[in-house]
Amino acid sequence: VGAVAGNVRVGNTLNMLTNWQSIEYTTSQNFDRRAFDYVNGILVVPGAIGAFRKDVLQEVNGFTTDTLAEDCDLTLRILRSGYTIRSCNEALALTEAPESLKMFIKQRFRWSFGMMQSFWKHRDLLFSFRKPNLGWVALPNLLIFNFIIPFFSPLVDILFVVGLFTHNALEYTLFYVLYYFIDCIISSLAFKYDRQKFKLKTAGYLFVQRFAYRQLLFFVLLKAYLKAIKGEMANWGVLKRTGNVKN
Repeated sequence: VGAVAGNVRVGNTLNMLTNWQSIEYTTSQNFDRRAFDYVNGILVVPGAIGAFRKDVLQEVNGFTTDTLAEDCDLTLRILRSGYTIRSCNEALALTEAPESLKMFIKQRFRWSFGMMQSFWKHRDLLFSFRKPNLGWVALPNLLIFNFIIPFFSPLVDILFVVGLFTHNALEYTLFYVLYYFIDCIISSLAFKYDRQKFKLKTAGYLFVQRFAYRQLLFFVLLKAYLKAIKGEMANWGVLKRTGNVKN
């Protein structure tokens, strides 16, 4: 085993933005990590809760400074070296999520741009049988679900809104209600695994999140794409911390 990752939960959610992030941590990051554990395809050992074997860190030369997602790059290099990244689902850490839109965009830009850098750095393994867990699971998942599909998400929302003004409006509405119902079932399962209660209020946040929050992530991704296309570098950035996290 090269490293062990636990679950991260946003502490003391203060506003709509932090509530959206809290839902994302539970329904996406923590939930996904459970699945990727089975195929040794965990891409990131979270900074809020992770443990590494010292000899493995020394073998892969520790953290590097050529990406903004040094935790992702380190995890990929450990996997490349043939080690296993495990998920310890019983371990839990509270983290302080950005409370303002400015800080959120700054953090997520670093994540997106850094993940792009890490992907490009290890692109030789994409669809490679040398490391099937990376070549056919982890890296394709990163490419498709982090870089391609989110880029077209606003188009899907626009077409849905336009569809509401056509003679097929009822069908559009029914299909979205069905999608939302399935989304709530899957999300409630993620909350159960994370030892949290999926409340009616959470379902309301989830409904709004699927529209508004997704546009914020698109803006961040577009910003990262433009930076990458221009070949410009970006700095790590500093987030304002308020110390509001409580257990």
